[in-house]
Amino acid sequence: MRLLSITLLAALLGTSLVGCSGDGTDTLDSLEGLKSIAIEPPDAVVELQAGQASAQLTYRVMGTFEKGAARDITAKATLSIDNPFLGGFQGATFSSSKNQGGTAAVTAKVDTLSATTRLSVKVRASVQDPDSTNVPTDAAARFNGPASDSRKPDLVYPNDGVLMPPNMRGLEVHFLPGTSNTLFELSFRNAVTDVTVYLRCPNPLNGGCIYKPERNTWTWIAETNRGGEPVTLTLRGTDEAGSAVGTAATLRVSFSQEDLTGGLYYWTTSGGTAIMRYDFTSSTLPTSEKYIGAEVASGANCIGCHALSRDGKKIVAEANGQNDGRVVLLDVGSKELLAPFGTGGTSPDKSIFESWDPDGSRYVGVFGDSGATDFNLMLFDGTTGKRTSSIAGTGTSANPANHPDFAPDGKRIAYVQVGVKGTNQRFGRGAIRMTTFGQPGWGEPVTLVPAQDGRNRYYPAFSPDGAFLLYNESTCPTAGSNLERDCNADSDPSAKLFAVQAEPGATPIELARANAGGTQDTGSQLTNSFPKWAPFVYKRTAAPGSRLQWFTFSSTRNFGLRDPPSGGSENPRGTLLWISAVDPDAVARGEDPSYPAFVLPIQDITTSNHIAQWTTEVVPVIN
Repeated sequence: MRLLSITLLAALLGTSLVGCSGDGTDTLDSLEGLKSIAIEPPDAVVELQAGQASAQLTYRVMGTFEKGAARDITAKATLSIDNPFLGGFQGATFSSSKNQGGTAAVTAKVDTLSATTRLSVKVRASVQDPDSTNVPTDAAARFNGPASDSRKPDLVYPNDGVLMPPNMRGLEVHFLPGTSNTLFELSFRNAVTDVTVYLRCPNPLNGGCIYKPERNTWTWIAETNRGGEPVTLTLRGTDEAGSAVGTAATLRVSFSQEDLTGGLYYWTTSGGTAIMRYDFTSSTLPTSEKYIGAEVASGANCIGCHALSRDGKKIVAEANGQNDGRVVLLDVGSKELLAPFGTGGTSPDKSIFESWDPDGSRYVGVFGDSGATDFNLMLFDGTTGKRTSSIAGTGTSANPANHPDFAPDGKRIAYVQVGVKGTNQRFGRGAIRMTTFGQPGWGEPVTLVPAQDGRNRYYPAFSPDGAFLLYNESTCPTAGSNLERDCNADSDPSAKLFAVQAEPGATPIELARANAGGTQDTGSQLTNSFPKWAPFVYKRTAAPGSRLQWFTFSSTRNFGLRDPPSGGSENPRGTLLWISAVDPDAVARGEDPSYPAFVLPIQDITTSNHIAQWTTEVVPVIN
C-alpha cells in the first residue's frame, strides 16, 4: 500500500522511480555514463501532398551508456532542422511546410552530445494546367496505352542541364506535340519531387506549345530543389482515347542555393530607345520598368550604351551614338543631371563605353571617334564628368583604347587595344589588355589575349571576384579580312563567349555550354555578345566553399519556339538578354565553367534588348 502511494505521488509530481540502483541512483532517468546518441529513423523520407496539410514524422533519440543497454532518451533531447523553410519541430515531432519539399539535416542534442541525420520531404502533386481547356478529370488513366515512337513529342526549351536561381519566376517549357497527340503529361521528378501537370497545347506558336507554370507549381519545383539535385522533365503525349503514348527525350533543370540579387539596367529599342531596369532583390513585378529615355536631356536623340556605379546611385550613358561622344551623367535617385548635357562649359567631357571605379567616385572611358585628341584610357570625375587624367601607353591614334572595365578591386582596368581602327563602336582585330595601378601610378599594360588576324576580341568583363574575365571573339567571314561588318564588334553573328584568367599567358576557355543554342537553332551564328556580371558571388549548394556567379549577354538565338525580334543594319536578327551561371573554380582548372543559358523573363521579348548592366541595388526614384 505504501509503494502504491509513493508511485501515485511520483506520477503527480511528473517524476519516475522505476528501476533504481542499490545506491538510490535513478538509472533510467539519469544521463550518467552517456557515451553517444543516435536518431531514429535515420535518413527518413516523408511525402507531402502539395497544398494540403503538412507531413509529420516523430523521431526517437537513443542513448548508449557505459553500463547497460541503449535506451530511449528522447525526452532529454532537443531536435532541430537546418532549413527552417522546410518545416520545424514541436518536441520530437517534425511538421513540414505546406508547399515545399527538399532535403535537410536533422540534429539531436543531449547535453554536449549531438547526432545528425538527413530528412527528405518529397513533394507530390498532380495538377491541371489552368491555361488548358477541357482537360479530362481522368487524364492520368489515358496514359496507360502502349508506347509508340511515332508519337513522340519533343521538348524544345529550356536546354538540358540549365541552372536557374529559385527566384527566377517566368520559366516556360516549349514543346512540339508529335503526331496525333492532343493530351499531354509533363512531369518534374527526382528524389524529393513528383509533380505532374496535365495539359493540352497551351499558347500554341510555330507548330508547338508553350507551357507556363503557375506560381504554386513553380514554388513546389524551385523551392523544393534549391541547391539540390537536378529535376528531370518528362513529356508524354497521347490522343483522347489513350490509344498509344509517345515519350519525349528528357531534360534536366537545376536550381542554385541562393536567389539572384542586385539590379539590372539594359538598353532597349522599344519606344524610341530607353534604358529599362529590374530589381531582382525585392521586385515582384513580372517585367522591367522604363527608367529613362531621350527625354532626360534636351538635345539627346537616343540613349544607348551606359554604365552604372556599383552602388546603383549614378549612371553615365551615351547619347546620339557613335562620333558624337556626349554623355548623360545622372543621379539615379533624382533623375537629375549631375552636369548639363551639351558641348562645353560644365558639360561632361566626351567618352564612349564607360566603367565605374568600385567606390563610384570616377569612371574610365574612351573616345576614339571623329575629333578625338586622346586615344588612351581616360579617367573622369564621377560628379562633374570632367576628364581628370589619362593612362599613358594604353592607346594611340592608330590603335585606340576601347571597351574599358574596372576590376572589383579598383586597381586594374581591362580594355581592348584596337588593331584596325574604325569607331569605338565598330573596329577590327582587337586584343584584350590590362593595366594595373601601383607606384607611382598606372603601370605598363600587359596582354591577356593577343590580337590575331581574322579575329576580333572585345568587351572584356572582370568576374565579381576579379580572378578572371569574360570577353567576346568574332571571326571574319572573308579570308584575309580584319574588318568587315560581321567581325566589327557590333552585333557580330559569329560572336562567342570566352573566359581567361586575369594574368598574362593564361589559356582562353570557350564557354561552349553558354554559347550553344537550342534545338530550334541551326549553326553557331548566334551573336553571343556583351557579357556583364551580376555583382555578387553566390552559392551553388549549401556546402561550405560552394561558389557560383551569374552573367548576362545578348544573343540572336531562338527563344525556344519563339523567333528573335527584328534587328537592324548590322544584323537582321535582333537580340534578347540571356543569362548563364558560371563555376568560377572551373576556370582555374581550365574547364568550361558555364551552364546552358536561358532567357531573362523580365524583358519585353518583342523588341531587341542589349547591354545589361548590373548594380548591387536599385535606387528608388524620389520625385
